[in-house]
Amino acid sequence: MNRWKQAIAVVFVVLIVGSGGAVLYFSMPYHGPASSVQQVLDDPQVTVTTEAGVHVLTPANTNSTIGFVFYPGARVAPDAYYSTFAPVATRTNITVFIPEMPLNFALLNTDAAERIRSQHPSIQTWFIGGHSLGGVAACQYASSHDVQGLVLFASYCNVDIRDEPFTVLSVTGSADTVLNRENYQEANTRLPPTTTSHEIRGMNHTQFASYSGQRGDSPAPLSYDEAHQRLADVLVPWLTNQSTPVASVGGNW
Repeated sequence: MNRWKQAIAVVFVVLIVGSGGAVLYFSMPYHGPASSVQQVLDDPQVTVTTEAGVHVLTPANTNSTIGFVFYPGARVAPDAYYSTFAPVATRTNITVFIPEMPLNFALLNTDAAERIRSQHPSIQTWFIGGHSLGGVAACQYASSHDVQGLVLFASYCNVDIRDEPFTVLSVTGSADTVLNRENYQEANTRLPPTTTSHEIRGMNHTQFASYSGQRGDSPAPLSYDEAHQRLADVLVPWLTNQSTPVASVGGNW
């Protein structure tokens, strides 16, 4: 009996230590470099604020009428995406919202966008997106809410959205060795037939943001600045196109 009690005690301790280690691991996210963050903060064309744990990039001197909620990848802090989305704020009238996630893990709060939307009733058009596991969470949100479009960065959907009315942009990098290509290809069958897919040559997993140290990722021939420019050249026109009303047969908007 004593041996059984000792065994149970050992298992209990292992579970507690393991859980504590996991909490510590996920509570230490990858942040954007100070220089990258500061460059965006100093940009007069974009205003960066933090509202109740949500990082907001707003076009300066523009009445923004479109919102884009973006879910970070696992263990990636919102500030790592400042340089990724600064071009969206400077080249469109779209406000970008990047929420902090519980334990930096978006799957623990897939409905984070709902609170953001309720706090900004003046914005009627909404996009949702995410990076890596953040994209999986964003897809789950989009599958049950009214959105204009879904953006996936090095990610895929684990739910079937083939018949959903919104459009999808899926962007990957050719040098990304973190994304599971087999799962990605299989998941493409769950996307709408109108999905736009684009691969950026030479871009790796971490270059969808601005951080380093991602386990399993490979060095990229592109610099972070060049990768972000190429990404913006794909993302900005797509968002602009999907945000523009289409004329009806009668010529009315």
